[in-house]
Order: sequence, then C-alpha cells, then structure tokens
Amino acid sequence: MKAKSIKGKSTDEIKSALEKSTADGFKPTLALVFISVKQDITAIISLLDGQNIQIFGATSSGEISGSDISHEAISILLMDMEPANFRILFNDYAGSEVVEVAKAMTQKALTIFARPAFLLSNSVEKPQDMGLGEKIVQSISHTAGNDVTIWGGSSGDDLMFKETFVFNNTNISNKGILMLVLNEDKIVVNGRAASGMTPIGTEKVITKSEGSWILEIDNQPATDLVMKYMGENLSPEDFKDFNLKHIFLSLIRENKSSIIRATMGFNMDTKGIAVTGKIKPGDKFRFTLMPEFDVLTEVSENAKQFQQTEMPEADALVMFSCIGRIDAFGPMTSEELEGIQSVYNVPMAGFFTYGEYGRATGGNNEFHNMTCCWVALKEK
Repeated sequence: MKAKSIKGKSTDEIKSALEKSTADGFKPTLALVFISVKQDITAIISLLDGQNIQIFGATSSGEISGSDISHEAISILLMDMEPANFRILFNDYAGSEVVEVAKAMTQKALTIFARPAFLLSNSVEKPQDMGLGEKIVQSISHTAGNDVTIWGGSSGDDLMFKETFVFNNTNISNKGILMLVLNEDKIVVNGRAASGMTPIGTEKVITKSEGSWILEIDNQPATDLVMKYMGENLSPEDFKDFNLKHIFLSLIRENKSSIIRATMGFNMDTKGIAVTGKIKPGDKFRFTLMPEFDVLTEVSENAKQFQQTEMPEADALVMFSCIGRIDAFGPMTSEELEGIQSVYNVPMAGFFTYGEYGRATGGNNEFHNMTCCWVALKEK
C-alpha cells in the first residue's frame, strides 16, 4: 500500500496538493480527512468524491500532517488501499440509544470481515455529550470481543465546545458514529496509547459518585480532598476563578492497567468534581502530574521498541492526540509527533481530539484523556 499526506488552509490548496500527489499515477482509494469546522466540509467532500475516493472524516481542534501542526486547516492521509480490504460505516444516533447504534454497526462489520479492526470517530451536538465515545468503545468491545482492535478519537471544533461533526462521502452529522472497518487478515493495525503522566501520592477510592460526578473520595467531600491535594484553602467565592484543567486522575483498572481522566468542573453545593468519562463507587485512582518535556523522548523510545519487537514496517501512521497535549507542551508538541513518525518514516496524519480511543498498555480498549494514540497500518 502506498500513502501520501497532504494539507492546506483552503479547498483550493487541497485541490492543488491532491493534483500534485496524483501526478505520478498514484490513485488513492481512501482518504482520512481531519478538518476544522471553519473550513468548507462539503467542498472537500465534493472534491474527493469526484475522484472516487472514499472518505473517513472528522472535524478537529488542530490538524496533524507529519510532525506539522496546523489550526483551522485541513490534513488528509491518502491511501491506495485495496477497496476489498476496508469498508466505511456511518450511522446517525439521533433519537436512538448510542450503545445500540454502535452495537448494530459492529454486528454489520462482523458480517463483512471475520476479523474486523476499527478506526473510530464520533460527533456530538452538545459539550455534555463529549463522553459518548466511552459508551461506543465499550459497545464495540462487548459485541466483537475484548480482543478487537479499536483506535480513534472524538471529533473537535477548535475548542469552541459547541458541536462537532463526522462525515463520509454522503453524510455529515453532529450526532454521528463513523467507523473505518479494516480486514485484519489483510491489514495489520497496531498502535500504542501513551500519556507520559506520572501518578503521585497514595491510592484513593471513589466512595460516592453520580454519573460523571465524583461526590466523595475516601468518604470525604471530593472538593475538600482535591483542595487538600492542591495545597489550597479556598472559599466558595474563590472557586469562581479556580481552574481545574491541570488536575488529572489515573484510574487503576482491575488488571492493573491505568487510564487518565481529566477534571472538568466542580459544584460547591454537592462538593462534587466532574470528570470526563464514567466513574463508579469503588474505582481506585491516584492523582497525576502533568507530563513533563522528557516524556517527548520517552514516547519516541517506546515507538522504537514497538517497531523492533512488534511491527517492523508500516505503510502509514494515523495520530489521535488529546488537545490538552498542546496546552502542556506548546510548540514542542511537534517533537512528539516527529519522534513517532521518524521511527517508520512513512506518511502520517491525524488530529487533536476531545477524547482518544485505544487499548491501554496491558489492558482493554478504553476512552482516554490527555493521551497520544498512534496507529501503524500495513497492507499484507
């Protein structure tokens, strides 16, 4: 399989880049499109569809093309993958239970390929629905089995947190599930989820919760314990200006793997702390530090080890990285991308997400926060 990545800040720039990429006879059959909501999505669809290229598309909060990061732009990974080896499934979950829609889509995928792998994205109409990806990932895993391969990320909207979109050649939806289903008997799909975040302090237990709200930790009001952890002594008035974005929890799974949960807000009436994704009484966690710059080297070294021990070659790389990593690393985020791409030296594209999907190291398929999920593809 041959792959090429192209990028642009307008439909005209993408048209020009597409023409240049195909001038040598390259005939892509599949395009992974990561695009700002401020761009003309319908024009890009029309351009690619006119070339008989199948589209897997998601809106972004920053676009990745190689090690380059753009904002309010377009990044596309073009591949000449054999059409018999993939299928793009799209469904709108408006008016339906998202778990059941994901289940039906997975069941369809299982009729297409005996061993399907999934690249996944979904859109949301409202900010409070950002955690829907967790339900979708769990539904796919439950239907196809825990060993199924899932990678992806929730679509974004340039940090406006209003509504996001996924699309293919014929549909655009702010309540959609989009699956690129790959035949794992013909396509190797493998990757890693890396956060680089360091747990600190003692293990704690969520003793009371409601939905995504942690109400008590170790039988203490959640806000009180978080303030103790932060070394702060704040009044209710102080909370008006308090920023929780640098507080993360490392949830400890039964198999000893861990995943990151970001805090999103607080409620002084209930003394609750809101987090992304689902939590329940009995969940154990440790508070977690923001990643430091040395993690950039660590991620690259892990990618080298992965290549040496698990997947020596790849045709293309796809990146699903949390928008919070730009906040943590700033311009140095490109170093993390370059470190991964340099291991395989093949075209790479992706986007900054509102939540990442993939297998936790040594664990199950999960909904992640503050994580870099990269995927290597190789056609056999």
